[in-house]
Amino acid sequence: MLFSYYQETPLEQWISTEYMSHGIMVPDQLDIDHIAEAFGVELIYEACPSFSDNEDKVIFLNKQTQELSARLIFFHELCHVMRHAGDQRRMPLLFKNAQETEAEQFVLYAAMPFYMMARQNIPDQHCEAIPFIAEQFQVTLELAERRLDQVQRRVLQGTLIAAAREADRKQQAADSWSPETMRILNQLERQITGDKGGN
Repeated sequence: MLFSYYQETPLEQWISTEYMSHGIMVPDQLDIDHIAEAFGVELIYEACPSFSDNEDKVIFLNKQTQELSARLIFFHELCHVMRHAGDQRRMPLLFKNAQETEAEQFVLYAAMPFYMMARQNIPDQHCEAIPFIAEQFQVTLELAERRLDQVQRRVLQGTLIAAAREADRKQQAADSWSPETMRILNQLERQITGDKGGN
């Protein structure tokens, strides 16, 4: 898979920088207990609903939650602990919604960091790539597909932006050509197309 045109978001860059500064370089190091320890977050497994307290840097996970689901909940709550302030029960709805939206994006980036994905030999076929990513990063098939689709959209966007810039660069170069150069190019074009009329 071609990743050269992929552009990371500021949130993605923040996560990548934080992970790398803690030596988290490969998917095997995305163990939630390891990440919690690296970031100084207390991770507690209890028979209660999952939640976090960002002031005390603690995440409570329901100990009966399936492992893959627990990982996604952990990454969601980690965003609240690492990036958010305030008690959502007492904040304006728009602010709470903004935090939740960021936490959902955080899950994609923290569970499957781009710098790790780029080092994987991800199959070209979409139907093969999804289970490969899910297995490598220990996420659900649905989340792996969402992340793969997101990466592919960003690669396409980057490709289109690069093509537009190149076309603009060529147009700017053509605009600076002298009248004599334009006359010769027009004459050459007529000769190639077989049009004998004109100058």
